[in-house]
Amino acid sequence: MLTHGQEYTDQGQDYFDERYRQRVLHNLSQKAKAMGMQLAPFDNLV
Repeated sequence: MLTHGQEYTDQGQDYFDERYRQRVLHNLSQKAKAMGMQLAPFDNLV
């Protein structure tokens, strides 16, 4: 922001929650891959 002269814009909590979720999924996927497995979607959440 300071070096490029940009204004701060608040992305909101949802933005950061989604980024956290994506990071966790990526890390879990990498761990599964290292063990010779892969993640599969699960749509039946209660």
